[in-house]
Amino acid sequence: MSTLSQLITQRAAAGAAYASAVDALKTAYINLAALDRTMENRNVVAPVPSVVFGPIPNGGPAPVLSFLRDKNAVDDLVRLLQHAEFAPSLKQDWPAQIITASNTQVASFTPG
Repeated sequence: MSTLSQLITQRAAAGAAYASAVDALKTAYINLAALDRTMENRNVVAPVPSVVFGPIPNGGPAPVLSFLRDKNAVDDLVRLLQHAEFAPSLKQDWPAQIITASNTQVASFTPG
């Protein structure tokens, strides 16, 4: 059995771990979504039909499988991750950060 003081200490530790995990998830989500978006860009990869029967034409790359492209779903996810004390003000800017990161990747892409 835990005392109130112990529970408060455990909650603070759990809250700090949660805040750190949310930050790590945001970073990983944005990085992966940006790379997915970049790898689908026609300036980076030759277009691949969305439905391919048999081998991919010209031995090209496989289609990039990615997250659901729904800004409202991303906004809902961010709202669900918010915690009144430990993650109270998560910005609804994940899609904008994905686009910015992807645009930078495309601009600096060199074939090879």
